Amino acid sequence: MSQIATIHQAYLSSNGISTDSRKDNTNYVFFALKGESFDGNKYVNEVLQKGASYAVADDQNLKGTENVFIVDNVLETLQELARYHRRYLNIPIIGITGTNGKTTTKELVAAVLSRKFKISATKGNFNNHIGVPLTILQMDQSIELGIVEMGANHVGEIKDLCKIAEPNYGLITNVGKAHLEGFGSFEGVKTAKGELYQYLNKNNGLIFINADNSHLNLMANGISKRIEYGISSGEITGDINIKSPFISINWQLKTGETHRSQTKLIGAYNLENVLSAICIGNFLGVSEEDINHAIEGYAPTNNRSQFIQSKTNQIIMDAYNANPSSMQVALQNFAEVSAQNKTLILGGMKELGGDSFEEHKKLVELIITTNSSRTLLVGDEFKDFESVSNNIEFYPDTDALIQGIKRQAINNAYVLIKGSRSNKLEDVLPHL
Repeated sequence: MSQIATIHQAYLSSNGISTDSRKDNTNYVFFALKGESFDGNKYVNEVLQKGASYAVADDQNLKGTENVFIVDNVLETLQELARYHRRYLNIPIIGITGTNGKTTTKELVAAVLSRKFKISATKGNFNNHIGVPLTILQMDQSIELGIVEMGANHVGEIKDLCKIAEPNYGLITNVGKAHLEGFGSFEGVKTAKGELYQYLNKNNGLIFINADNSHLNLMANGISKRIEYGISSGEITGDINIKSPFISINWQLKTGETHRSQTKLIGAYNLENVLSAICIGNFLGVSEEDINHAIEGYAPTNNRSQFIQSKTNQIIMDAYNANPSSMQVALQNFAEVSAQNKTLILGGMKELGGDSFEEHKKLVELIITTNSSRTLLVGDEFKDFESVSNNIEFYPDTDALIQGIKRQAINNAYVLIKGSRSNKLEDVLPHL
């Protein structure tokens, strides 16, 4: 029996995988991962003493320690174990990536498919080289279908994640300007995200694709195994009939009756996310009634397009992620809202490299067109644009922003909060 097969047997007889020595590791297999500021190998003996069943380590000094598997590289072994387990499960897996909306789409797809299958989906944003293996290793033999979100900030990462998850189906939500520091350019973004299409095409997989997205259609050129959705064409079509504050959509199959779904989602940009979930659910045999119930029952969490009614304000909280394309659609949606006192709170966009100045300049120009009563910008990325408009206030960080709001309170306003996670804009909520 190979070492990975032996580790897999140990894993199957345990409570699961752990990578955190601080948690209760009783009957877990502890993987001693390393990072820039930590080395899990140092905690192997401690977690074993506290009840871990096994540990996987790459420190040769631990050789001979009971219940410790010594490997060349702990991270690579975790990834190899996940791939081994994925083949052991032998279930359909859907891979989801994209610049914007992949987590919301993943959750919508999970809500729809859970109406028919016992599913397991990526939790939170466990979508990288560590998160994807852990996602697969959370699946047991009772799971009928897996949904794996895949994130990337450099070319080649989605390709590597596909080798681990081996998806049968795939969806790219969209492509836009994000992580340009790692991708190098928008073309780099398309190359990286398109690695999901390439994997599926080579491995007889099937893609779900937005028929209205010209970038995705060019990326999928030559791929015949596809199911399309969109506003005007595809197996599933749909449009929005109500936008404020939550979108209500009409959708239909090619040959079916029209359904109306009243969602708990903010923003017209979520239409394509909803249609993709409907498309996948329909293809996999979920009834139209169950699809509708799932779409209507889903409510976003974790600062992703959440609608919050405070004592004095209506707030759209969308401060988990921000890049030029997601900022643009959020501001366009905000501009269309009919409200008397509109206030913008925007945080700087990260990882844009040499494009940062130009993209923030474009953003400020777009802000001016939204007719907001007050705009508060947070982060050094905006410091060159302080004097552009009398309605724009600049704050170096969120603490300074909070002090500004304390001096001049925001009341009876319709507020959009949008920024990168590192801005910590959620800290402003108690002051609104």
